[in-house]
Amino acid sequence: MSDKVVNVENLEEVQSAGTVVKLSRPFVWEDETYTEFNLDFGKLSGEDILKVEGEFINFIRGQKNVFVAFKTEHPAYHAVVAARAAGIDANMLKHLPAKDFLRVTGAAKDFLSSLD
Repeated sequence: MSDKVVNVENLEEVQSAGTVVKLSRPFVWEDETYTEFNLDFGKLSGEDILKVEGEFINFIRGQKNVFVAFKTEHPAYHAVVAARAAGIDANMLKHLPAKDFLRVTGAAKDFLSSLD
């Protein structure tokens, strides 16, 4: 069992602020340097989620052994959700160092899991 203490006094404020994922090192994409991503899941709308569905199909195009029925468990789906929440191109995330990719997609997975 975890000994982590969570202060719920400002929990709603913290949740609405989004999730900031700090990168292990600066990342350059299209002449812009990123040191962190602010994943604002609270700003996502139903329309955003519907767009994620199509973007996910494009994101995995050409990959083998992807079962769309289990997409919410797939890192590619998490990447597309995270990119939409951060307002960035999902293809950028493919080029992150693995450690950072897993942090970003992990945040999206946590968000999706919290909806159960």
